Amino acid sequence: MPNRPFLIATTIDFPDDCQSFPFTQELLVQLLDRMHWLGVRRVYYNYYALAGMWQVFARTSPSTRQTLATLGDPMPLISRLVHERGMEFFAIIKPYETGMSNAVHPASAQAQANPGLPCRSGVYTEVEEWVKARPELRVQVRAGDLPTGVDDLPVTRIQLRQRDMTPIRIQPEDLEIWTSPDNRQYQKQALAFQVTEGVESCPRTVVDIFGNRVTKQGDPVRVLNITGLQLRAPFVAVTTNRSDDTGTFRNTAAAMVQAFGPDDRPLPIIVGSHKSVWRRQRDFRQDDLAFDAGIGDVYVCLDVNNQRPNCPHCRERGIGDCSVATLFPDTPICRDGVIAFAKGRNDYLAGSLCEGYPAVQEYWLGWISDCIAAGVDGVDVRISNHSSWTDTPELYGFNEPVVQEYQRRYGVNPALEAYDPVLLGEVRGDLYDGFLRAAKRRLAAAGKQLHLHLEFESFRPDAAQARWRTRPGNIAFHWQRWLRTGLPAEVQLMGAAWTPERALADPLVQEMIAVATAHQIPAHLRRFLWWSRDGKVHADSLEHVYCQPGIAGYNLYETAAFYDTKQLDAAGQLQFHPGMAEEIGARIRQLGIES
Repeated sequence: MPNRPFLIATTIDFPDDCQSFPFTQELLVQLLDRMHWLGVRRVYYNYYALAGMWQVFARTSPSTRQTLATLGDPMPLISRLVHERGMEFFAIIKPYETGMSNAVHPASAQAQANPGLPCRSGVYTEVEEWVKARPELRVQVRAGDLPTGVDDLPVTRIQLRQRDMTPIRIQPEDLEIWTSPDNRQYQKQALAFQVTEGVESCPRTVVDIFGNRVTKQGDPVRVLNITGLQLRAPFVAVTTNRSDDTGTFRNTAAAMVQAFGPDDRPLPIIVGSHKSVWRRQRDFRQDDLAFDAGIGDVYVCLDVNNQRPNCPHCRERGIGDCSVATLFPDTPICRDGVIAFAKGRNDYLAGSLCEGYPAVQEYWLGWISDCIAAGVDGVDVRISNHSSWTDTPELYGFNEPVVQEYQRRYGVNPALEAYDPVLLGEVRGDLYDGFLRAAKRRLAAAGKQLHLHLEFESFRPDAAQARWRTRPGNIAFHWQRWLRTGLPAEVQLMGAAWTPERALADPLVQEMIAVATAHQIPAHLRRFLWWSRDGKVHADSLEHVYCQPGIAGYNLYETAAFYDTKQLDAAGQLQFHPGMAEEIGARIRQLGIES
């Protein structure tokens, strides 16, 4: 067993802690004392601007509003309490997070109470006020990909694509087409159309949201072509009148449906279904659907009951409604019953700002100053966020500063002309690196450290949608350059779905560790704890990481995973999950890394 320095850390993502009940200083003391007893010696804190994302969270959570009324900005208080216990305190900033990729209907109570930024499927209301006042600074779509007047072009053909050669049981009389003028309360259309079945070669390799292959490029697949249409409604939903649970027509949402216009030309579309990440309980007859929400690679089953009774898979797991079944890698294919699309693209990502604007970089540097004022020991910068979710990240990043710099370097306007996406990514990556260097200078002037996240599940060409949706597309994050130039004092290897065992066996992670070690930069591994409340599982993972060379520490992500976040006990105290902290703490002491 190795005997070496090894830092145990945890992360506080405080909106998760105070979402369901108000937090007080006494509860913070209880939480931090528990973490210190467990063996934690560094606390990371996800930073949110008090006048920014904190206000977004507070709008939908009374307990968050009460917490802020009681504590004010939580960061200075938590910084003081952490330091009083002899632990280090680092803030984590997420430059690309200034809103949530969650659209609501413009007529909804949420939108009426809090006007937001328009998008194809509704309104983004959960966005910082600073961004609402400057929406043009968000990451922008490529104009050259949209045909002129796409909104006015009729849909003349819809193709539904099966994932393989499984026989199609859908008959022409089973199909229904519903439309909506505004993505709400879809109405069934009495249309005369023709349906033909065929076989085509899959034009591209299709993978699901976790990167598992669905269909290989070139494989034969069965298709249904619905022709004889002249659909001008902006929102179209295809469903069936099947009422059973034995659906066999399955594919990812993005691969299942294609729309064609005049001269049978493909139309640019965004897709939706009954599935969503936020507000999961949807019904196209009454509600709106989530379009372009970063879940286009989630499986959809078309020929099942669309009335949304519970599917057999979820009943077996004790889940009373398919809409609330968490999308984990082992999630079965739940009922859906509808595939929908809208013509066009969203003009901007929901809340992610473009790094090319000086005003954006100054805004981000203001966050650094906030953290310094709160007494942090340093700032760790994380890319992944909830603001950049889209099904087509490769179409975004064409803001004026990026376009101008690309044109200066290569003589081509990438927004309108043929361009090299690799070179475009380099341009954006260079602009982002300018912010990191400025952040380091500001921190160094205050005697603080800059740390960086190396996100091994998304910093890779084969990233699954579950991870690449959490980072802007068309940008190269130069992690090798960061390490070679000594930009960070330390790095954190960040994953979400992968176990530490899988991560440490991955060639990219091994390369990250090797490069960091070669430049004497400590590398810590972050472990997402929400998958299990079994303390032994987490203790075993911690021990596995501790026994690997090149890892300087372990981040237990996050504190809210350790206790019941829905309610306090009868005495008004946190209810920690039995055995979870105890098992981890005992293993830390057994390994001799308690202090």
